[in-house]
Amino acid sequence: MDTTTTCLPAPFPAAQTLPPECADCVVARLCQPAGMRGRRGVRRGEAIFRAGDPLHNLYLLRAGSMKIRVTSTSGLEQITAFPVAGALLGLDAIETGVHTCDAIALEDSVTCALPYRELEAHCEQNAEAARQLHRLIAHDINQGQRLLLTLGRMTTDERIASFLIDTSEQMAAHGYSPRHFVLKMTREDIANHLGMKIETVCRVFSRLQTAALLHVSKRHLEILDVDALRRLSCG
Repeated sequence: MDTTTTCLPAPFPAAQTLPPECADCVVARLCQPAGMRGRRGVRRGEAIFRAGDPLHNLYLLRAGSMKIRVTSTSGLEQITAFPVAGALLGLDAIETGVHTCDAIALEDSVTCALPYRELEAHCEQNAEAARQLHRLIAHDINQGQRLLLTLGRMTTDERIASFLIDTSEQMAAHGYSPRHFVLKMTREDIANHLGMKIETVCRVFSRLQTAALLHVSKRHLEILDVDALRRLSCG
């Protein structure tokens, strides 16, 4: 169900008070003009955009989580990221004006649509907004580089450990427990993301649990020894 709020275009004011729900937003400067906010609920399994869609908006993930999936012309799929609240989605389409991947909700989520043309104009007038957009683009690039390192140089145990440490740090950054959390993605999604077979993912979880590094019950996970897990993730 699309619950996008339609906003009338507005001029860029010199200063503007943000609505209360935006006061703690990590990218509030990017969408400060009133005409740039359009909130949308996304159901689990629904895509906010798919490969081949034209670029109209970037999307701030306000609540929930997503998976970003790239599909080759031969049908091979790779999950490249699991964005959580605070992520800016749709940067893949800036180069050509067309999305190259799918962004699919792992759970019921909330996004804010930022019309790209208005965003560009805003960044031309606001240096701090432009710097924030550049930081988010750089973060996206750095995530891709870390994934290449994980896939190319790490053992299966190191890949899982690195994935769990990254997830733990994401949870902490958004005010949640870094040691107790629920994995929103399936084991199959994790295996796809890390270039492993699902049976291997399950075996690694079992080994880490036997070694008392973590406790796993279905998608509920508790990190028991974060220092040991971090050392393993560093090879």
